[in-house]
Amino acid sequence: MVFNGYKVTSAKLANGEIVAQNDHVYVSLPWSERDGTPYNIARIIEFLPPNTSPKKGSRAVSSGSEIMVRLSLYYRPPDVSLRPMNDFRLLFAAIHTDIQPISNVRGKCYVRHKDRIDDLLKWKKLPDHFYFVKFYDPYIKRDFEVIRTESVNNIPQDVKKSLMSRYEYLVTEREMVADLTEAFRSCCVCDKWASYQESVKCEACKKHYHMSCLTPPLIGKPAKGYSWFCIPCSFQRHKDVESEKFRFTTNGSSTTTAKSKQKAKNKITATDARPDVTFRGWPWRYFGVYTTPEDTLDPEDAIFPRAATRVGSKYQANVPSWEEQEKPHLPGMIEAEAGPSRHGLMERGYEPGERKYESTIDVRSRPDEELNKYMEDVRLLKLAVPAHDVERLNLAIDLYTSLGREKAIQSMRKTKLADFKPINFSDKETAIFEAELERNGGLETHETAKLLNNRTPAEVLRFSYIWKNKQLSKENEALRHHHKVSTSHARQNKTLGAPSLGRIRVTSSLANHSDDEVSLYGNDFIKEKEQEKEIIKCAACSTRISSVWWRCPRTVQGETMCEDCGSNYRKYGVISFVKSEDSKKDIKKDAAQKKAKGDGSGTATPVPLPPPKLPPCANCKKMEPKAMMARCKNCTYSVHSGCYGIPSQDMGSNWECDLCLNAKSEENHLEPQCVLCPRDLTPITSKIKRKSNQHTEFDLLSALKPTEGRRWAHILCSAYIPEVGYSEPERMKTVEGVMEVSEDKWENQCTLCNQNDGAVIGCTDCGDLFHPACAWLSGYKMGFEFSLAKPGRHGQVIVTKFKDSEGVMGPGLWCKSHDLNERVIYDLWEIDPEQNETALQIYISSYKAIPPHDSFATLRKAKRLENHLPHIIINDHNQQQSIIRDCQICEDCDIDVSPLWHQVDSDFQDIKDERMDIDDNGDVNNQVDDKETHTNTNHLKRKADEMDELMNGKNDNLESKKGKGKKNVCHLCWFNYR
Repeated sequence: MVFNGYKVTSAKLANGEIVAQNDHVYVSLPWSERDGTPYNIARIIEFLPPNTSPKKGSRAVSSGSEIMVRLSLYYRPPDVSLRPMNDFRLLFAAIHTDIQPISNVRGKCYVRHKDRIDDLLKWKKLPDHFYFVKFYDPYIKRDFEVIRTESVNNIPQDVKKSLMSRYEYLVTEREMVADLTEAFRSCCVCDKWASYQESVKCEACKKHYHMSCLTPPLIGKPAKGYSWFCIPCSFQRHKDVESEKFRFTTNGSSTTTAKSKQKAKNKITATDARPDVTFRGWPWRYFGVYTTPEDTLDPEDAIFPRAATRVGSKYQANVPSWEEQEKPHLPGMIEAEAGPSRHGLMERGYEPGERKYESTIDVRSRPDEELNKYMEDVRLLKLAVPAHDVERLNLAIDLYTSLGREKAIQSMRKTKLADFKPINFSDKETAIFEAELERNGGLETHETAKLLNNRTPAEVLRFSYIWKNKQLSKENEALRHHHKVSTSHARQNKTLGAPSLGRIRVTSSLANHSDDEVSLYGNDFIKEKEQEKEIIKCAACSTRISSVWWRCPRTVQGETMCEDCGSNYRKYGVISFVKSEDSKKDIKKDAAQKKAKGDGSGTATPVPLPPPKLPPCANCKKMEPKAMMARCKNCTYSVHSGCYGIPSQDMGSNWECDLCLNAKSEENHLEPQCVLCPRDLTPITSKIKRKSNQHTEFDLLSALKPTEGRRWAHILCSAYIPEVGYSEPERMKTVEGVMEVSEDKWENQCTLCNQNDGAVIGCTDCGDLFHPACAWLSGYKMGFEFSLAKPGRHGQVIVTKFKDSEGVMGPGLWCKSHDLNERVIYDLWEIDPEQNETALQIYISSYKAIPPHDSFATLRKAKRLENHLPHIIINDHNQQQSIIRDCQICEDCDIDVSPLWHQVDSDFQDIKDERMDIDDNGDVNNQVDDKETHTNTNHLKRKADEMDELMNGKNDNLESKKGKGKKNVCHLCWFNYR
């Protein structure tokens, strides 16, 4: 290949592919240098001649005759954010270049903007195909939207023409996308383009005005949340208000704008095969809030994203001039009292008065010159420890202060190693120290000293520095004597310079690999494993069949990966741990052979059990995301936090499900039976023929939550019954409102199990009734559907958002007789990547949550009971007339305590004595409770007293009492009379 004025437009890779400018490629350093990370995806900007200096900070090293390439790098989502991403074909564009030798380019790939792809799903299914929709700036630490230049309408025509001739895409803020893509707007005063930053919009007539074209000019735009009206519209508004003709109207232009946007979008989405327009190697530039449109006409204008300026009185201090800083001369007495000046600083090491500097330090004492000479003489002595040893310095000072200079030097010459109290740990003590360092994740001097018995924490601390320096010395020594890295590829037959610790693993035994990045195992490795009788299998899918074997990254436990898993990890950065079919067969076959061999010999070791397979989520039957999976330490119930309602602080190895916690506390009923389901689900389960592999220990009906009545309810049932709510929505409990479920739901018959027991709901479309549990067992479609908000009909309407839908979120349940292909229905366990919550979580928190300020749980339960318990019907008129206040004793039962006292007619019938009741057999009922016995006893006592008064001639009071015709009784007697 001949360089002609550095005009090389294509090159051939090691795998035979031809790459040219603007082609997208995989690029990476050798495996040992990048420490097992996936390939980077980049676009070739240009080819450079050999011996081109790489970018500062780059580790690229090339041979003298190797072509270099300048690359524009893309970012993967894990490089930008720690948020889990399910789309591994999504990339972030960037203005970030790197220079690498052509040998580091691994192969070709294909990257396009989303608007230039006709069928995105079909595009992502193709190998080595990626797409991008956003831009990430690593300096501002912010992502931007990427739009095509053709879709931008609201800019001056000369600016748009210039941009379209240079750049295919524009990078802008999210809030600027709608402003740039709408129709061209101009000032109605000067007919010039009205930019968003320099214009205001009248809320009534929808016209735009430059702030400088108004009379008087506007200083700034209205604050967020406020609208602006022009003068004619403002006058008309006042007239309409005065004539009571003013009405609030909706924005009629929104429909037109939406239609125009849709037409523009449809027009632009028609893709073609032409390459992206580039200018000086870049297909995009920044055009956003902090861009002046006229500046983009200059080809030298910077294309990088910009942030708010930090120049101005808000950020800079107002520094006074030198003349303003001079202070007026003060009298000598005041200056003396004020002390030395602190504005003029003296250079360190100079005496006060030198170089006309004023001193700001009061010298209290200075080191003795004799001491300095003595310490220099001690430093030159050849002793058992180095001159910088702390014990050596301390001993020298102690001898100098106690013996003097000459005797101290003589004593220092006679010292031995034991005089310096060296810290030497034995091998056993060092092993204990390293084990504690590993276990604690750091140095714990007191805990380690307790294990070492004879060592103090101070000695442990000093030994830690010695041990650390020895470790660094070993690593540096290994770096100085590192081996050559040689491969069959001639271009990589070089010596690495200043390698990282990852390069130390590369030895001469890897010299027979056939790939450029030294990540494929060669024949020597396979022969070595065969000699050791070790089986080579993939660490991800456990297959034993592969044409080549790739090296494993550090994050995966194992040594090798098959061709599919290894290439997928390097290209897409994803590892699938799904077991292959041949691995399952091989495991069964090996186990059977070992078992047969063991039975024949009688001395074979038992076959080790395979590691337990982590079961999927019991609710959604999925494994991902694994980071959100929780497993009960008692019953091994596995479920995602968003599928069961587990806060982040409760996640961990000690998590327990609600049923296991209740088994210890016994706060709720010990029989986990859903109160909303029929008591027996056998009629529906007997009708369903499920596959043999679907019989699992846990399923969605195992997810139970406690109710306010100390019972249990399924998460599925409580979510679909509208009257039911949750006092703790983030935990999906406690279930309240079961007693408010209407009688129709309890009385109607389920069309699936044919039972009248349990609460039923209807199909969203046809109205067939069934239990939620029966519908789930029958395989009916369950999910959430959004509808438009209609305020004013049923009070306040709650509007929520999930993914691309926004409106009123409602649960839906459809039988199998409906076609739902063209409807947008979200599954219960579908996750919104922005909110990182499932659809069920968002629905419960928005529509099923009981406000925490809505009284207490006991009070809410009491109100519900009051609405359902039978009311006692009383004659309020007679009761109010019979209530009296001044009474001391009941004239029937002689008690003196009562909540209410009543005055009744004296001819009221006496209390019926149940002891005289005669049943159908003619027997006397003698069963009387204690209250009745007490009442009757008091009644008989009163009668006996009246008879005594009559016998003794004291009947005047009795006759006077009866003459009144009224008597005072307690509330219990009054109630029994009634």
